[in-house]
Amino acid sequence: MRRRDLFALPGALGVPLPGAAQTEFPNPDLANLHPLMEWIERENRPRMSFLEPRWRSLEAWKREARPLFRQHLRYDPPAEPLAAELLRREERDDFILETLSISATKAYRIPGRLLLPKNRKGKLPAVLALHCHSGRYVWGHEKVLSKPDDSPPLLEFRKRAYGRPWAEALVRRGFAVLVIDAFYFGERRLRPEEIDPKTAPGDMREALRKLASLEKGSAEWISATDSLASRYEHLTAKTIFAAGATWPGILVWDDMRSLDYLVSRPEVDAQRLGCLGLSLGGIRTAMLIAADPRIKAACVVGWMTLFGEQLRNHLRNHTWMVYVPGLYRWLDLPDAAALTAPGALLVQQCARDTLFPMSGMKGAVEKLEKIYAKAGLKERFRGSFYDVPHSFTPEMQEEAFAWLERWL
Repeated sequence: MRRRDLFALPGALGVPLPGAAQTEFPNPDLANLHPLMEWIERENRPRMSFLEPRWRSLEAWKREARPLFRQHLRYDPPAEPLAAELLRREERDDFILETLSISATKAYRIPGRLLLPKNRKGKLPAVLALHCHSGRYVWGHEKVLSKPDDSPPLLEFRKRAYGRPWAEALVRRGFAVLVIDAFYFGERRLRPEEIDPKTAPGDMREALRKLASLEKGSAEWISATDSLASRYEHLTAKTIFAAGATWPGILVWDDMRSLDYLVSRPEVDAQRLGCLGLSLGGIRTAMLIAADPRIKAACVVGWMTLFGEQLRNHLRNHTWMVYVPGLYRWLDLPDAAALTAPGALLVQQCARDTLFPMSGMKGAVEKLEKIYAKAGLKERFRGSFYDVPHSFTPEMQEEAFAWLERWL
């Protein structure tokens, strides 16, 4: 089914769409503890939304709200001088692909792939293409960018989630495109094959021994590695919090560093920057546009909701990578994303997405519409619903690319 008007959706008030996978849960996940969670949520309803009557000036609101958002990320390390090592340069049919290592902090560098269209003159608009989570940790940039020896499991995953390597479709539209491996994915993944089973937590030992017996790169090895990385997410998150940072803080800082590199390129127009992503890439987009005013157009795919609506039954399947402790008292996710205004924002929702209740998806889009309308920028926001599961289909991509073309 093609994109439909938000308010025409029969599922918009919690009635499932025909054939939709919106699941009804009779009981809250936390049983007798849920009333306390509801009370905490009510006590912490966001106080810094632009929709609060005290805010009349968009710029005055942003001057207070953006530093507050950045502060809650709890991650602002000293940056190394900006530089990038070119590891490989290859020519494909109609674009150039550079494999890079971008300076970040004293602790790490950021692996990236820059796609540049051939036969284009003048400064280019540029987009950060942010990959998803999907429980697939072995791959990072590979989710949205192909190579000749892609494995059958990767090809099948990409077909199901995206239909095509969409970073390549985007560069063919005339954009410079940068894809990095986010922390914990691809070249930056946890390497359970290096963990000694004898010293691992007891519930991990057998899985680690099994992994050691598998052929590296095989479908079974990929599945086992992803499974272990998923189980170690809890410990990784605890360690990040204990060390004084947040997981979203690391993701956002690295994405901002990627922007630093993009604007340093002579081919790129620093006044025409965008970002786009599905799922984890969607919330990375929402948080990046909250933190960094350089983004002029963005598309959040499959990760926009009211957090309060998630509490009852829709936190069970979400990654630790999306939570900013204490932020909800001030800004909900749509409030934070609205910090990009007057930048143009497209939100694409998947009506058959089981990760969010319809009330959360619809409510977030309604809130963003109200914020943009109050700011006098109604035409710069759009919320689209597609009757699909959690994915970024070629049809959705075409709407997103056209949105970026319009505003960049």
